[in-house]
Amino acid sequence: MSLVLSGQNLVLIGFMGSGKSSVGRELAKRWSFRFVDTDSIIRRRYELSIPDLFSKYGEPFFREAEYQTLVRLQGTQRAIIATGGGIVIQPRNIPLLKDLGRVVWLCASQDAILRRIGKSTHRPMLNQADPEESISRLLSERIPLYQQLADLQIETSGLTHADVADRIIKGLESFS
Repeated sequence: MSLVLSGQNLVLIGFMGSGKSSVGRELAKRWSFRFVDTDSIIRRRYELSIPDLFSKYGEPFFREAEYQTLVRLQGTQRAIIATGGGIVIQPRNIPLLKDLGRVVWLCASQDAILRRIGKSTHRPMLNQADPEESISRLLSERIPLYQQLADLQIETSGLTHADVADRIIKGLESFS
């Protein structure tokens, strides 16, 4: 049975700038699923931007908010769930992500990520003296975690959101 017919969720993981939110919206539209973005839930709950949350309360507070968001999402059906890039760094999040549905890792080359988000001022993990070094360091820490968790990996560098959605759909057919 296909993911769509079963009503199972699809969880998108990957580094910032890999296309999780844009591709998630595209898939939600195609499948008439609800689109859920964990960062948006956190922003609404605390009425603060992610950089302001980091600045005011620190990363541990934000990571706890991510965890609580995943807990509250348990039992959700027919949703495309886009997660924050660092959600995989907490081991306690892994079973929650797996329980939500099929997990697809959207990955992009470091160059593609740098082109997409290198000048961004609203990504706290990049507000460093050397964003390229930050991206490199964070990727090296997170790639093994993404690999371990993903049911499916899709390279997004140089592709449109529609192309990535097409590849996800094709890749998911192998689970049917």
